[in-house]
Amino acid sequence: MEPLVSSNPRSAFLNYRDLDIGVITKGTYAEGQVYGLKYFNGNFDRLVSIKTAVDPTNFFRNEQSIPVKPQ
Repeated sequence: MEPLVSSNPRSAFLNYRDLDIGVITKGTYAEGQVYGLKYFNGNFDRLVSIKTAVDPTNFFRNEQSIPVKPQ
């Protein structure tokens, strides 16, 4: 996928987990923000708000899922 992904700023395609831009291991907002701003661009904060409202316990998650807001 490298030839198809932008390089400056680095972004990714929807439903493609580009683990080179970051992963979430502890499930914290700070971890998710590192790659989330790159992956989701300007939509990151809006998506975090939605995820927090719909899945406050962060049950549905993967290496690059949208994190929930800290309590």
